[in-house]
Amino acid sequence: MRRRIPSITSLLCFEAAAKTEGFARAAEEMNVTQSAVSRQIQILEAFVGQSLFVRSKQRVKLTSAGRNLLAELSPLLEELELTILKTKSHDSAEGSLNIGVYPTLGSRWLMPLIMGPEAEKIRHTLNLVTYLKNPEIDPSLVDLAFAQGDDSWPGYRADRLMSDVLVAAGAPSQFPEPLSDPEALLEHRILQHSTRPLSWQIWFKLQGLKLPRKIIGPMFNQFEMLIDAVKNGHGIAIIPEVLIRKELQQGSLVQVHPFKAADSAYYLLTPEAKIGIVRVERMRTWFLKHMQTFGQPD
Repeated sequence: MRRRIPSITSLLCFEAAAKTEGFARAAEEMNVTQSAVSRQIQILEAFVGQSLFVRSKQRVKLTSAGRNLLAELSPLLEELELTILKTKSHDSAEGSLNIGVYPTLGSRWLMPLIMGPEAEKIRHTLNLVTYLKNPEIDPSLVDLAFAQGDDSWPGYRADRLMSDVLVAAGAPSQFPEPLSDPEALLEHRILQHSTRPLSWQIWFKLQGLKLPRKIIGPMFNQFEMLIDAVKNGHGIAIIPEVLIRKELQQGSLVQVHPFKAADSAYYLLTPEAKIGIVRVERMRTWFLKHMQTFGQPD
């Protein structure tokens, strides 16, 4: 079905004339004659059945209908231009990439990976896009994304990267030795992550145990804040090992119980619409090849 819209040339001439307030200046911007601009605007006015300009000898001013059209049209033309640019670079091997990641995973795991010894082989500018929850991942904004969860990712190609190993962590000043009884941990202040409130329940379940009571304790919406609170002795928490590997190695955090296990994993996601784009596939291959250097062995 034929769309009932005027020509793009008429719309571009109108926008140029509206912004410059003159057909002559619009003609210079469009690299056409003034009469051509005037003719295109006449065609547009006939199409919409409205006068869009009030003409004078030296300048033109928008009518009310013209102002309304300009306000609606300019964002659409900008979006159209962006769409064309994206299409032109769709299968280009060069260009930038938007990488989605959780804030703490980005700073503690991804940054060392992309700034490490093999970083010079990355041929793209990487822009990090952060989110706190999986539903916030926008496939239109990211080319690749790192996310934690199960193996079901509708709308994405999912590559499993590493297990999400959970550990119970605390400050070494409070726990010179790990406790052997999991329930004894609940006598201490429990700190939690707001997007993963079932972490303690999962940790107990993986040991074949049932959480004896409901967990009540301060909530944090970012792991960075949660980790700082634990390091400063404000309580204990279940934290993904990949986020605190450095602290555990240096001794600023300790495992307060020896058990650790995982029932989910981290995945590298590719939006279905981005599959096959050369630069996306190249970066995906780089991640899959090199993540083991910094990743968490199963």
